[in-house]
Amino acid sequence: MRKKWSSLLLFCCLYFCCTAQTAGYKFYAPLDSVKTPGFYNIEITPELSAYLKTDYSDLRIVNDSGKWVPHVLHYANEEHDSLVYKSLRITKKEIEATNTILEIAADNEIIANLVLRITNTTAERFATVSGSNDGKSWFVINDSILINPKPDPSGISNIFSILFPPNNYKFFKIVIFNKKKDPFDIKEVLQFFITSVDDNLPAKLILNPATVIEQKDSGKISYIKIIQNKPYHFDNISLTLTNAKYFSRKVDLYIPSSSKNSFSNPGELIQSLTISNNSILNFNLSHTYNPTVFYLLINNEDNLPLKLTGIKTTFKYRYITSYLENGNPYRLIMGNSVAVMPDYDLNSTTPYSTPYLSFGKIIPFEQKEITESPKKNNNWILWTAIIAALFILLLFTKKMMSELNKRKQDDSL
Repeated sequence: MRKKWSSLLLFCCLYFCCTAQTAGYKFYAPLDSVKTPGFYNIEITPELSAYLKTDYSDLRIVNDSGKWVPHVLHYANEEHDSLVYKSLRITKKEIEATNTILEIAADNEIIANLVLRITNTTAERFATVSGSNDGKSWFVINDSILINPKPDPSGISNIFSILFPPNNYKFFKIVIFNKKKDPFDIKEVLQFFITSVDDNLPAKLILNPATVIEQKDSGKISYIKIIQNKPYHFDNISLTLTNAKYFSRKVDLYIPSSSKNSFSNPGELIQSLTISNNSILNFNLSHTYNPTVFYLLINNEDNLPLKLTGIKTTFKYRYITSYLENGNPYRLIMGNSVAVMPDYDLNSTTPYSTPYLSFGKIIPFEQKEITESPKKNNNWILWTAIIAALFILLLFTKKMMSELNKRKQDDSL
């Protein structure tokens, strides 16, 4: 009986933890199936951005149990030096009670490290690394390496780096001394290296769907209302203007703070821009914004009003990277106004030539998950767990009192 109630309490606690990690999120999108385990990139498209906060703090990857899967957010145009991984070809793999032998092809590259991806373990083994140009004659590189991988608490495998002086051997051999103990479960051998982003490369911009333009000219000011059909992110705007061959004027960008907005009440001044006939009329904004409605006010002074015939809203290319296992269904969840940026152990390292994974249609969670407040749900679950714990405690107390009374009766005899 006691074991049964303990299992029930454990189930309630696990249910509470999983629910807590998905509570408050309004939308989800299934990810494509993962064919092979490894790192995958997921692009932040305009469609996805329309359901996210502008800092992307409410974007999560979850598994079929509703638990968060760590990811890294990449601001591609703002990253400089980055660590990337490249998978190496294993030409020979022998696992014996005494040794594990791995032979790796290096493809005539200069290599100064080898990385083992190992199923989580706390065991330690010593190893050697050798190099060869023909796969027959081997020369020692390091004959005393302690392999002591640290388990990844958020995944089922980790990576361990073996560093050594640079060389250009065509083959490498790793010998791990098992000493008649169970071997490591080595899934992959990789190489890491640092790449730099050219600061002079132009920023890749993602174009949002077309907007609707409404313009009203009054006095010395042209009032322009721009409408997005969804709250797409943008940190750059590009204008097309007509009605004057030569011009140089000031434009103010306003974003409404409420749904009650108009030409006379455009909201908060965000940024002032200068437009002229000899400029490209493409402007980077100081922050990322996502209003469905915003205003441009052109100060014409004593000139004929300009006509805005086109506007493009774009945002800098961004994507997330995560390590995903095959055979597990994953999905993105989003749309939580109170979410904060998660603090994962996964750093900004990115594997070499990481494949991209697509996501499906963005779907609202069931109505009860949207309308019920997280606080109410959490309190209900919390009180259920507390009551269950008190019930089990009462059973233990009753049994303990029974045992004490029995001992007293035995002592009195």
